[in-house]
Amino acid sequence: MFKNYFILNRLTSELNKELPDYKIIRAFSFEKDKLVLILLKNQDELSIEISVNPGVPYLSLKRKVSIPKKNLVDFFKSNLPVKIHSIEIADSDRIIRINTDKASLYFAIRGKFTNLFLIAKEGEIESFKKADEKIIYNFRDEIQKHHFISEFNNLKIDENFVDLDSVKKKYPIIGKEIINEAKLRDESADKISATLLLNVINEIKENNLAVFIDEISGEVNLGINSFGIFSFTRKEEFPTLIEAFNYFLIQKFSRESISDKKKIIEKHLDHELKKVSEKLNDLQTRIQRGTKEEEYNRLANLLLININKITKGSNRIELQDVYNKDVCLLIKLDPKLSPKQNVDSYFEKSRNEKIRLEKAKQLFLELKKRFSELKKTQEIFINSKSIEDYNSVMKELKIKQEEKKKPEDELRNKFRNYLIHNKYNVFVGKDSKSNDLLTMKFAKQNDYWFHARGVSGSHLVLKNENVKEGMSKNILKAAASLAAYHSKAKTSGMVPVSYTQKKYVIKKKGMEPGKVALLREEVLIVKPEIPEGCEYVEAQGI
Repeated sequence: MFKNYFILNRLTSELNKELPDYKIIRAFSFEKDKLVLILLKNQDELSIEISVNPGVPYLSLKRKVSIPKKNLVDFFKSNLPVKIHSIEIADSDRIIRINTDKASLYFAIRGKFTNLFLIAKEGEIESFKKADEKIIYNFRDEIQKHHFISEFNNLKIDENFVDLDSVKKKYPIIGKEIINEAKLRDESADKISATLLLNVINEIKENNLAVFIDEISGEVNLGINSFGIFSFTRKEEFPTLIEAFNYFLIQKFSRESISDKKKIIEKHLDHELKKVSEKLNDLQTRIQRGTKEEEYNRLANLLLININKITKGSNRIELQDVYNKDVCLLIKLDPKLSPKQNVDSYFEKSRNEKIRLEKAKQLFLELKKRFSELKKTQEIFINSKSIEDYNSVMKELKIKQEEKKKPEDELRNKFRNYLIHNKYNVFVGKDSKSNDLLTMKFAKQNDYWFHARGVSGSHLVLKNENVKEGMSKNILKAAASLAAYHSKAKTSGMVPVSYTQKKYVIKKKGMEPGKVALLREEVLIVKPEIPEGCEYVEAQGI
């Protein structure tokens, strides 16, 4: 309810009693979508924090002034300092005005266009958040038509009963929370009593504020202590909106922080447990299969006995098995190696088999221990409740505290995304501009790049998450099929597709959007299709 017009109206009334004669001496931002005003009167310092985030727009007064040492950007320097005369709100819109001796600050809450504007006495206008010039100057013209008030808005309703469907249209500043509270108090009719609506609004003006906390759902709501629309397990009451709102913000952001950390830990644990479990299964299969140490050793000895029969350049030799004279063995040779080197190669394979098996057994034990530790951490995580508990789990799992999205995470939604065999991410450009973004900004140097040869089509990038592991031919062919499918040759039988690693793809100066040059390439002939084992991934967060 913190965005409701009448809550904002009460806030301006309270601020109007506190802030006149304070000077705004500085305006700065240290976080996207937030501006801080530093106020000074005599030796008394206050600060106002204004958020223009469309989802959480607010203005809060803080007694404690704290100025971060990093990432500060100052605003409205040429118009500061200014002395505050009054705080007002438009009588029919969620626009808060801070009147000063030199300029007026307007905090306008209007969805994605929420912003803060400074309009000087001479008419010059500046905005805190970047906006189109047309929007900025339209706002300056629009503001002339508004009437601003510093007292509580005593709304007048011309009819005795208001139809439920038309309340919002006739009286948009009332807001859904007031309507829901009125409906809760009288569920019998299709119309709401005007008296009931005005009584609810009057409670916003007169009654104590409350922060409603639901520990079960994690929801936190700001409202009036007499309201019944908010579910809660705990309710904290406050005499002023300024106090209530600051407490509300602390509760809201701390719980959101807990929720964010919970999701990060959950995702990390699921990923690690799955990864370790898959490796354990692979190693167990490898150990159960045993070693080819004896087989390679036997072949090496057989080659050694018959070394004079080996001709350099041969890729195989057929020899009678001295260990079983009824059997003839066909042994593969490396034509590039000498007879002695081929013998040594099989002895080397025998030794390596023994070493690999020992390493597999050792790694199996280490991963089994790691899996057990992860399960214990998961149990601690399940029983965690406070932000300190979650921080401790994150430290244990070595998850970095920074939760900001990486640039590539924000870019990935701009492309089509496929997943091959639930493991390999493939991204496909949507147009020329998207192709450039995918290839030149999103792709890493060792990722694989594909494009249907000789025809127009999308750039395709196969992410190479494990450079040491390499990429199998089957996966490369699957990605090539997708590239052919997203090209003008989509209906052809077989299509040649160029592929290379991103580090061999360059864009020369003056090249048209979507055009690139290849320093090195290979070609696969494939059928244009969405291959088996490949699924489309829905974009996240849009």
